[in-house]
Amino acid sequence: MVKTVKDYRDGINKIFARYTRHGFVEYRDCNGLECDMVDLMLEATEELGGRGEYKELFEIACKGFLKWGNTNKDDDGQTQYFASIVEDTWDVVYKANDPKMPNKKMYEWFVGHIDGSVIDYMEDYLYDYLLEHFKEPELLQKKMDFYKAKIEEGEAKKDDSYRDFQAERCGLYVLRTMADMKRPIEEIRQYSKGVKIYSLKETMAQIERDYGNMDEVIAIYKELAAEEDKRGWARDDWHRKLMEIYKELGNKEEYHKELLASMALNVGDEDLWKAYKAQFSEKNWPKACQDIFSQIKVGNYRIYPWYAAEERYDLMMEGLEACFYSDRLKQYEKKLKALYPERCLKLLVVDTNLMAEQSNKRADYRRVAKNLNWICRYPGGAEKAAQMADNYRIIYKQRRAMMEEIADF
Repeated sequence: MVKTVKDYRDGINKIFARYTRHGFVEYRDCNGLECDMVDLMLEATEELGGRGEYKELFEIACKGFLKWGNTNKDDDGQTQYFASIVEDTWDVVYKANDPKMPNKKMYEWFVGHIDGSVIDYMEDYLYDYLLEHFKEPELLQKKMDFYKAKIEEGEAKKDDSYRDFQAERCGLYVLRTMADMKRPIEEIRQYSKGVKIYSLKETMAQIERDYGNMDEVIAIYKELAAEEDKRGWARDDWHRKLMEIYKELGNKEEYHKELLASMALNVGDEDLWKAYKAQFSEKNWPKACQDIFSQIKVGNYRIYPWYAAEERYDLMMEGLEACFYSDRLKQYEKKLKALYPERCLKLLVVDTNLMAEQSNKRADYRRVAKNLNWICRYPGGAEKAAQMADNYRIIYKQRRAMMEEIADF
């Protein structure tokens, strides 16, 4: 049976009725809601899009989006996935640019629903889609006017934090739209001086890159990289982005500098290690490798992937002895146990004794028992675990729950 747009509208209502209780979708029902809505949207895209009914398809996509956005739910990533499916459906309609649903008409729907029709985080999807589409000259000017109106609205409502944020990001959108309109770069730079938002530099770097101004891009990235160096945390990893630029430009010296800077912030990153190693001959590699290892404090577990890549389990063992992390021992235990069984056992004994001393509830005592089982897997470990358990029965005899958990040892 051929489904009509009414069938799909009714289908959306039935799906939400199935999973909604008192206007709310519980966590346990969000997966079901997502699966059914995604299936419906994919089917509608194939059926209605296949028949060239783009106006009707757009109506269904928008109804699903608005219904989702206006329904309270305790979701765990389902919104992001469903929104991506809706965006794919919008793309089908956008690319068709059908006379019954031209891009201009789509544009009017988007700007008409950035008005509180959906909750703020759903508005973000509308803003993002609007920014990346509708690049016909007439619509670019309309977008420019729309963004500037939002800026004025935000400036008039300084007590509204969301409106204020909206105004700030619309400043970025004006810059991006000016670039789409091929405005002179000096005009864009001048406008950017009045935009106050953290991601301004990143936006300007992208625009400068689109205009072919690589020196300006590098200068901006270096500023951002310096900020990350101060924080000691590569949130966006600007040094790696600089690496990519210098690789494109064939500048080996600057590439190497940025590689080292990125490695300093991303200790243990295996891709960076491979890139570093690729720069040296087999003869020069031992020294280059040691140069890096000598800079890292013993006990820093983040470097362990680099130790493993070079099979330097001796350094890893020293690191664990300096600062023990049971998760790291588990990760590399196969090699470490084979090479250093007595040293691994000693670490586990010390860790378990400390755990027993600091424990004060049954969950802690279960971890103690779990560690004793772990100790049993080492040569001579069963006897050692039994001795430790006997000792705990004397020292911690008042902890009845612990006595119960270690009763088998």
